[in-house]
Amino acid sequence: MSSDTSRHLRDAHAPARAVASSKRPWLLWGTCVLVALVVGVGLSLRVGFENTSRQAAHDLPHLWEVPDFALIERSGQSVTRADLLGKVWIASVIFTRCVEECPLVSNHMARLQATFAAEPDVRLVSITVDPAYDTPEVLTRYAQSFAAQPQRWLFLTGDKAMIYRLVREGFRLGLLDPQESEKSSAVPEAARMRQALWQLLTPASARAHDDGHPHDEAQRAITHSARLVLVDRQSQVRHFYDSADQSTLRRLPSDVRLVLQGR
Repeated sequence: MSSDTSRHLRDAHAPARAVASSKRPWLLWGTCVLVALVVGVGLSLRVGFENTSRQAAHDLPHLWEVPDFALIERSGQSVTRADLLGKVWIASVIFTRCVEECPLVSNHMARLQATFAAEPDVRLVSITVDPAYDTPEVLTRYAQSFAAQPQRWLFLTGDKAMIYRLVREGFRLGLLDPQESEKSSAVPEAARMRQALWQLLTPASARAHDDGHPHDEAQRAITHSARLVLVDRQSQVRHFYDSADQSTLRRLPSDVRLVLQGR
């Protein structure tokens, strides 16, 4: 009797066990799917965070604002800071009698002109630090030797004091003019000492020679930085590029594109 009862009870519970057994694979599968979803969402969030962090890391800093200026373009037209608002521009410091870095710098600018030929919001701006010699007519001949397009590549001259203030205070580039060094009233002693120290330490300089005597021992040279300066649409300096450093120069086009995107 007890044996029959036990068998009867086992038979009664068998369907329940079968149902439970049949549910276990589905329960296991569902758990795996849920875990996979949680892991996938977690990875997606992490990748998104890393991409955002990477993008932020690649954004260029805002260094400082270029001050107002008013100079003369080779065309004879006045060019001010306001005329360049809304444009991304690359500035260089040159002068036409330079025999060292200036031709190299201008060649770099010519390549940038070709790179951004289809980009209407990019301007190239070359500023002479020898304005007494580099008249608009002289700059026009110099610009033509680099096939500079008048609307895209500007060559500026003008008041020497304004140019030197723009280079030194606006771009914060090194600039040493021996004629200034001889006039203690023109340049404060501390400033002249900084300029002399900069001339001694910097490897990237440019020199101009007196007319007719390029190798005269008494020649006077203007020494200046050969770096390119990237300026954004709001006249904010964003980065500098050593014209002697090819790895830095290779990064310049991609940085320009970042700034064009507002980054």
